[in-house]
Amino acid sequence: MAFQLLMVVVIAVLLTSLALVTIDFTPGFSPVSVEGYDGSVKRDALVVPLDYLMKGPVTLQQDDPKLIQRIISQYLHHPSDAPYQLHSINDDPSMGQSKMILNILGEQVNNGGFFVECGALDGETRSNTLVFEKKYGWRGVLIEGDPKNFELVKQKNRKTWTVNACLSTQPYPNTVMFKQQFNIGKISKLVTGEKHKGYSEVQCLPFYSVLLALNITTVDYFSLDVEGSELEVLRTIPWDKVNIKIMSVEFIHGAEGKEALKKYVMDQGYKVYSEVTHKGGYANDYIFYKNDIVPWIQSGSLV
Repeated sequence: MAFQLLMVVVIAVLLTSLALVTIDFTPGFSPVSVEGYDGSVKRDALVVPLDYLMKGPVTLQQDDPKLIQRIISQYLHHPSDAPYQLHSINDDPSMGQSKMILNILGEQVNNGGFFVECGALDGETRSNTLVFEKKYGWRGVLIEGDPKNFELVKQKNRKTWTVNACLSTQPYPNTVMFKQQFNIGKISKLVTGEKHKGYSEVQCLPFYSVLLALNITTVDYFSLDVEGSELEVLRTIPWDKVNIKIMSVEFIHGAEGKEALKKYVMDQGYKVYSEVTHKGGYANDYIFYKNDIVPWIQSGSLV
């Protein structure tokens, strides 16, 4: 499988230098005759199935209509209209992150909003967004890469969109081997196409692509906790095309360290409101806000 994918990449790159590489929804490869870049010469081009492009590393742009349609048709699950199936009566199981967000928002929380939470875990345990959905009527999307955890998410009957995929660390879709370990599951360095106990091959989608599939470009609160890949995920975001007002981002597991994460986000125009930590290790997050979008915070960082 790995060799076959490598050959796809090599052939696609070679043909791109000569003629157009087109995308097709159907399985298998087939040569087609297309007009070359010189406008006159007809050459053979490779029709690359979308299924192969979804695996990477042949680049499929984040806003490609075919990618967006694939997300809509295969990865977006509608909000549940069934009663909640939650284990606790506590509306706010967060480890302190949601409290900070509520402090920032104040009365603005009652005006409604849209959230994104990744990873969503089981949709309840230590969820940073449940309170916004259940108490304040916000809409949102839960993103969870681990297939086992995603089954638990569906059982909760959250009133949000749900996506069984990981967020890509590249600005294009790709597949990865995902370590399945409940709250500490994460993207691994293992090669896809090989079987490993405790790991599952999982589709990753760019954050921006998921937003486009939902027809959303403004996010009031983004909760990002993906066990070490946070900075890489953030680097894929076209910040000039989205408005993300407030974020909580875990910093403890990143390979480049918390200061690199902090600097990158601040370079995008954000300020640090606080750090949230928990003595049991259940929270190690920066709370970021964008001052020009959250104007009621008067000035400066509070950390």
